[in-house]
Amino acid sequence: MPMDRPIPAFYCCYLLRSTVRPNSVYVGSTPNPVRRLRQHNGDAKGGAVRTSRASLRPWEMSCIVTGFPSHIAALQFEWAWQNPHITTHIPAESRIQHAAGKKRSGPPKRPRHSVASLLSNLHLLLRVPTFSRWPLELRFFSEDVYKSWLKWCKSAAKPIRESINIIPDFPPLKTEVSDSDESPRAKKRKLSHGIQGLAVAYENEKAHVEKGKNIVDFEREGSCAICHDQLEHGDGIYAICPAPACESVTHITCLGQHFLRDDEDSLVPIKGKCPSCGTEHRWVDVVKELTLRMRGQKEVEKLFKVKRARTGKATASRAAIESSDEEDEMDEEAQRQEIEDQLRELAASDPRREKMVGDWHEIDDSDDSDTRSIDSRTSVASRPAGTQAKQLARLNAIIEDSDWDDAEILD
Repeated sequence: MPMDRPIPAFYCCYLLRSTVRPNSVYVGSTPNPVRRLRQHNGDAKGGAVRTSRASLRPWEMSCIVTGFPSHIAALQFEWAWQNPHITTHIPAESRIQHAAGKKRSGPPKRPRHSVASLLSNLHLLLRVPTFSRWPLELRFFSEDVYKSWLKWCKSAAKPIRESINIIPDFPPLKTEVSDSDESPRAKKRKLSHGIQGLAVAYENEKAHVEKGKNIVDFEREGSCAICHDQLEHGDGIYAICPAPACESVTHITCLGQHFLRDDEDSLVPIKGKCPSCGTEHRWVDVVKELTLRMRGQKEVEKLFKVKRARTGKATASRAAIESSDEEDEMDEEAQRQEIEDQLRELAASDPRREKMVGDWHEIDDSDDSDTRSIDSRTSVASRPAGTQAKQLARLNAIIEDSDWDDAEILD
């Protein structure tokens, strides 16, 4: 499927757990975990009906999976994680959970989820061919959930690929010092843990993007560091080394083959060493800058936009916060619209599937009932039961049919 957006700066699938009733869990996806958690806990507009029950709040994000090559890829993984009993990404003989009967509308009924079942299915999904080569990262924010993960890893039939990073990210030990007595340094250190410390923008790519922009704008591509052919300006897809002091430029195909020298059976590499400086880089880091340079003009402009100086006035500060919240809402809405547009493009490839894409963002995970929840804008439940069931079944088919392989990171 053609794509006209860069690899996202951040997008994650998350496991939510009620702190009041730990057996109540929820799986979702978002580009902004901090804002999304506030929505689930009722501190911001939006959220899901399933998590709106006062008896279950507050919720906590126990762990997240990040590193998806596109928003669609994250949505695909989310659906498979929510529906391990029917997803085609898990072979039938490998399933850990199976359908709990059938719903009134006909489809298989989702088994009741728990932290243990979701972790076991997450381990399985990270091992299947569809997802095992993606540049994913699993980050834990709850120590007891992390211990449950380690316990399952010991009993699992096979380990997950070493290239998938597992990161314990627990908050620092609580002290008796109140928030009002904390120094600015202590508060900053506190925010470096958990979802508050996640980098959800392209800030980490800024130096790489700036170097690449300088090389291309001044036509300093030179020759390919691998095949040594001249790199004609504006006449090819060129990769630039992420290392700060290295200006190695190569054909993307040459670099791909160079990274795959010891893994010839695969289409897209996981990581490799720069042919010039010898520094090891992840393939996704190389490609992320490339996609920003080639189709991320808006994102690059936003990355280098000069921020206005603060006035120091309380009213101006409040206005800035409100403006930031509005921008976050607009960004998230734009990303939702982008995913919906991409799903529609997928459906448009087959006229018979043109009407299969509904409002994907309205679908919610419901692990203890057959109902589907929605966001605050519209209600699937308000539609006729037959229409609702057909829409959900069609959307599920679309997500499952978007069976991407590694090569589509660059398509």
